[in-house]
Amino acid sequence: MVVTGKIPGVAALADALWIPPRQAFTEDRQINWDLLTPKVIDLAASAYRKHASFAVRFNRVDKKLLTTSGEVGERLGAAILQSTAWDKVNLKYPDSTFHIDAYPDGLYLYTDKLKGVGGLPVGTGGRVLALLSGGIDSPVAAYLLAKRGCEVDLFHLSASHLNPSEIADSVIGRLARQLSRYTRRTRLHVVPYTYFDLALKGRPTRYEVVLFRRFMLRAAAEQAGRIKALALVNGDSLGQVASQTLENMVSASRCIDMPVFRPLVGTNKDEIISMARWIGTYEISIEPYKDCCALIAGNPKTRSTHEAMVKLEQELIPDYSQLLEHTLQDMNVLEYAYGERAAPYKNTHKKEEFS
Repeated sequence: MVVTGKIPGVAALADALWIPPRQAFTEDRQINWDLLTPKVIDLAASAYRKHASFAVRFNRVDKKLLTTSGEVGERLGAAILQSTAWDKVNLKYPDSTFHIDAYPDGLYLYTDKLKGVGGLPVGTGGRVLALLSGGIDSPVAAYLLAKRGCEVDLFHLSASHLNPSEIADSVIGRLARQLSRYTRRTRLHVVPYTYFDLALKGRPTRYEVVLFRRFMLRAAAEQAGRIKALALVNGDSLGQVASQTLENMVSASRCIDMPVFRPLVGTNKDEIISMARWIGTYEISIEPYKDCCALIAGNPKTRSTHEAMVKLEQELIPDYSQLLEHTLQDMNVLEYAYGERAAPYKNTHKKEEFS
């Protein structure tokens, strides 16, 4: 079920009673009081709360309507006081508000609105590819880009080769499913990082974390180009872990030309956790899962430079393009839509057009 109140682009919503224009308005463009008044009384009676106050709000979107807001508030407020148990009016800070919106297509009656997340409708801001780990931060970063109107696909590096069923049942698959409640439609691209492990051959450098993140960004950027995503997204928060020092983030980003968005870079962990709880990913993220973050060297370096990493990569991985090719050949792609698994894609690393 889609959580409508949390869909990006929705500022507010309410369950409204619609009265079509032929019934709502008279021929001389006035309110049909004989029809509207009893319906508003019924609405107020069903919403009654003891000792609570109320107000009536009239929104005249149809400017051809001659009835004024003051007249609507006065007449309907008096009718509610006379015909229901409501006995307190508070025009500034009411406990409940009865709304009447007048549009050319009729009247809409409803009580208090539910606040949405706002932002922009998904699909208005271009496509991005979000790096998804099994942790708390990256799902929140992906959600925030969806909130700004982006179509969000997800990219994950797994510790082993997984088949589609294993992916769907894993923490990553369930995170993707939950995120699709907000991202509308999304594809989860999963590739193993075993070839990267083999390339390093266990040679300790204390730069494994940075080298891995550079590999991750390169692989993601390659796939982003194939699905026509314009930028990558990750959940970095400045200084949170060794790989997220300013120096390491800069040296990692410089290995690709594609922009990397970090919407959480200035947030604290408790703020991120709060957002994760709100979008429903926190409880999934704290479950045990061996993700790409498991590749951590003992006492990793907190400072690196792009130039030093290039030199080290040339020594350790002389054919980087072949490494990426082998990695992406083992990709599995799952699609999710509105909180449910959709029809599966074929395993492919070829360029695809997302419909």
